[in-house]
Amino acid sequence: MSVEAGTHVVHAPHPSHAVVEDATYDVEHPAIAANRKYRWEILIALVFSAVLEVMDTSILNVALPQMAGTLGATIEDVAWVSTAYLLSNVVFLPMTAWLSQRYGKKNYLTTCVVVFAISRLLCAFSPSLGFVILWRIVQGAAGAALISTAQAVLVEIFPSERQGMVQALFGIGLVVAPAVAPLMGGWIVDHYSWQAIFYIHVPIAMLSCYLISTMYTDASTPESRRAASKVDGIGVALLAVGLGSLQYVLEEGERYDWFGDVWITRITIMAVVGIAAMVIWELSPSNKSPVVNLRIYGNRGLWSAVLISFMIGVGMYGVNYAFSIFVQNVLGFTPMKTGQAMLPLGTGALISLMIVGVVSNLVDSRILTAIGLLACMTGSWMLGFSSQFTGLDDIWLPLGLVGFGAGGAMMPVMVAAFASLKPSETADGSGQLGLGRQLGGSFGIAIINTYIVRMNDFHRATLLQHLSTTNQTFMQTFRGLTGMMMMHGYHGAAAQQASLGLISQMVALQAMIKANNSAFQLVAMMFACSLLLVFLLKSPKR
Repeated sequence: MSVEAGTHVVHAPHPSHAVVEDATYDVEHPAIAANRKYRWEILIALVFSAVLEVMDTSILNVALPQMAGTLGATIEDVAWVSTAYLLSNVVFLPMTAWLSQRYGKKNYLTTCVVVFAISRLLCAFSPSLGFVILWRIVQGAAGAALISTAQAVLVEIFPSERQGMVQALFGIGLVVAPAVAPLMGGWIVDHYSWQAIFYIHVPIAMLSCYLISTMYTDASTPESRRAASKVDGIGVALLAVGLGSLQYVLEEGERYDWFGDVWITRITIMAVVGIAAMVIWELSPSNKSPVVNLRIYGNRGLWSAVLISFMIGVGMYGVNYAFSIFVQNVLGFTPMKTGQAMLPLGTGALISLMIVGVVSNLVDSRILTAIGLLACMTGSWMLGFSSQFTGLDDIWLPLGLVGFGAGGAMMPVMVAAFASLKPSETADGSGQLGLGRQLGGSFGIAIINTYIVRMNDFHRATLLQHLSTTNQTFMQTFRGLTGMMMMHGYHGAAAQQASLGLISQMVALQAMIKANNSAFQLVAMMFACSLLLVFLLKSPKR
């Protein structure tokens, strides 16, 4: 059969050829064939599962002071509500690939969604802080699968040429939800109670669980599950000790002056020894069923993507932390207004993800990643010139650039990583990418928190050096404030003391502003350094 087309003859393919090709493709990609009918509905369900996890890490922070008052705990004690979740989450993230293979992705994912929702409800009904922390540990273990296993499912059910668009759509939940969560959390705390924060995840979890359980067809077989039936007990124990100790040090190090505290030093040694022993054991030829497949790090495309994910986590969490400190301690924003100020992050990310979804098959993923990192670097550097007169109009552009860059860099990195892996390695790769991002966030908060404290002391000491009788500006300010105090009823030494108190407050404010600006500029330099890693990525075929 042929059709005349000008001077050319176009031969239409025989229908039987297409049928044979489709049949061959379905045999080689059984998961794609089994889920072709409902894969977009499954995508929606997986986005909901990701939203559950990423909202959890940011929406609860605004409620911690109210929880402390209700439960009769100190702020330091109630911080364990977040720390316990992160400890459990980091330990289970590397094991998600093995668990999903052992029990099947469908069973594992739906179980984790249900356990996540139930443990949140139990947190709301807990009579004491100890029970809240217990259920947060359970919640962290279940939450580990809601992103890593979900991404592995997406790689499994969508063809490679659609991964850019699919991962971009999935990334909307990853990047937009954390930006909206503080605003939502602030509104809930202002109008209701901290318990209500734990309720809002339940309807999302029910919908996600229903869609996954009814529409997703797991391509795993009894044989593949039996292959992962042996438990690597030594690996699990070393993983828990190593990563759990590391996460604890990152969370609590600043509070106890890092290595000036004997317990932080001991736990750091435990972390180093535990992680080193875990790596040796997981790579050992005598370990026939490792709980974490570290051999995939022989793939340059994966380890470079994990490093970039780690740096994006450091930068994004660092910016969020420094910005929240700045707007609350310097600008005096309420939690509700802080959430409003964070909206440009989500807006910028949403715009970039839509662009990435359209052009991912046309543009080299390394170029998209580099553009995203440059946008993050520019936005962070612009934030480094803030002052006490900075308003919402001044922060929309820099925050929007940071969000735009994060969305534009994160998804191409994931697509490039998955394209360099074998289908059997995608679950392991997804877990390692998630672990890199989570540890990057923990390192970012720890680094920026310590840096702000140290730079605050440095800038305060520097400013105080200029407060002397030989400094004409200081003396004029001092005399003016003293005169003002005398007009308000102070006399003699009392007026001078009050003036010095005001000057001390001004110095403390300026030191805090300079410290936060230094932190933003440090984050910008981190993004600049991560640009060098882009050249190590392997670009997928377009």
